[in-house]
Amino acid sequence: MRITKKTVAAGAVLFLAVLAVLIINSGLLGLWSKGIACIANNTDEYGTSAGGAFQGEYSVTIDLSNLEGNTGKVLYSDKTHKIYVSWLDNNQGNAPGEYRILFKSEGEYSLKGASLISGIQHATVDDNSFTQILTAKMTARYRGKTYASREFSTSGLNYKDGDEFGFYIFPQEAYQQKEVAFNETGKVVLTISNLYENVWNRR
Repeated sequence: MRITKKTVAAGAVLFLAVLAVLIINSGLLGLWSKGIACIANNTDEYGTSAGGAFQGEYSVTIDLSNLEGNTGKVLYSDKTHKIYVSWLDNNQGNAPGEYRILFKSEGEYSLKGASLISGIQHATVDDNSFTQILTAKMTARYRGKTYASREFSTSGLNYKDGDEFGFYIFPQEAYQQKEVAFNETGKVVLTISNLYENVWNRR
């Protein structure tokens, strides 16, 4: 039997078509394109009952004299999870102007499930809706005084491997009472507690 180029081409097309169907049906395509969100959104096959509060307090020292130099500083890390500084500014261009910080949380995911240690609990409301709850608390230790930081921002599972959450470092009262200015040069120790371990396992 003579094998022509057309036969080879047709066979290759058929093979690729079958392979594409297998990949789509296996869930690998969604996992590759959306990561953890693909797992979290698939409430028929995955549940979050194994998740819960993550114990401990974790600190990172921030140099206010070089804001960009703090990017990448690690708050928490283990073999599969990591939380680090992703962004920091002092918002001087907008009233009232305050120091703000964002943390990026990274976890792991596969067809078996996913996990993410974060300042956010990603909760399922029902089969078609979800919510983000900021569980983390942050304090800022600066010049011998400890301040309670308030929420700045939370995100959904916008990244394949995780999310972001953030705080205003100092309360507005600290600026009003002239304890903190917008051009500080010292180092502040940020301590975060009440992290949450999000876990998605196959049902």
